[in-house]
This record gives sequence, C-alpha cells and structure tokens, in this order.
Amino acid sequence: MAAMSLLQRASVTAVAALSGRRLGTRLAFGGFLTRGFPKTIAPVRHSGDHGKRLFVIKPSRFYDNRFLNLLKFYILLTGIPVVIGITLVNVFIGEAELAEIPEGYVPEHWEYYKHPISRWIARTFYDSPEKNYERTMAILQIEAEKADLRLKELEVRRLMRARGDGPWFQYPTIDKELIDHSPKAYPDN
Repeated sequence: MAAMSLLQRASVTAVAALSGRRLGTRLAFGGFLTRGFPKTIAPVRHSGDHGKRLFVIKPSRFYDNRFLNLLKFYILLTGIPVVIGITLVNVFIGEAELAEIPEGYVPEHWEYYKHPISRWIARTFYDSPEKNYERTMAILQIEAEKADLRLKELEVRRLMRARGDGPWFQYPTIDKELIDHSPKAYPDN
C-alpha cells in the first residue's frame, strides 16, 4: 500500500516537473518525492469535515427500508385497533367476580374464566372439556377395537398355517368339460 502511494506521488511529481507546472508546496529536496500534488491534475474536494469526501459504494437499502416501513405500517394497522379494543373491554366491562352458583344451574365451560376476552376466546375457539373427553374416549374405543381385530387376525393366520387351510382352497376351478381336446391346425386355434 505504501509502495503504491510512493509510486503515485513519484509519477504525479514527474509529470508535473516535465510539463513545467509548479507543485503546491515544495520542500528542500526539490519536491520530486514529496507529498505535494499538482492542483490541476488531481482535484479533491475538501469540505468542512477535514478530509476527502469519498463516494463509498454500498448496496442499496431501498428494499430493506421499504420492507421495514410496510412491516411497521401493518403492525400498527392491526395493533392500534386491538389495543383500543382491549382498553375499552378492561375499562367498561372489567374482570368477572367470583359468586355462588345457584342451585340447578350448570355453568358453561367459558364461565370459569375471569377476563372477558379469555371468556370470548374459550367460547368461540375452544371445545368444551366434555367434548374433548368424549372425543378421547371414542379414539380409545376405536384403537381397542383395532387391537382386538389384530389379535383375531393373528389367531386366524396361526390356525390356517396349522391346518393347511387358506383362501387358495376356496377359488373355483374351471369345468373340465370346457377344455377342447380336438386336434388343432394352429397352436393358437
């Protein structure tokens, strides 16, 4: 890196010396290998930041910024009404209070929740515990019947092997009267 810088300075100074132009600042050695650059060959814009302004090539952030702006928009588009709705429910409805259950009344499964939003979610989206219990019992019964059928199938296969009995003895055979034993002129005749 340093060699390239030295080579560049030497070439610029040599070009300036051959063309008869003066360098910006000359030192005691005649300015041949000094840091002076001719002002007309390599103009550099110096602004208030005390250095060269470089054009740094970097990837575009347009699609990143666009995605983040749309993400923020849609989160706020749904988030603001949800926050307003939750605030209104908490302020005007409030949480349920614990009370005695009257005789003869069977509470629904969602009435055991304290918060009204939890009650609505349980009533709308969740199944009752009775329904879950019946569904599980039905699945267990079906699986028990499958296991019983598997055991019966194993027993039937064992007996078929032991007795030499099986479905291959049950296929009907062709009647022998249908076979043509006459001499044939062609093999496929």
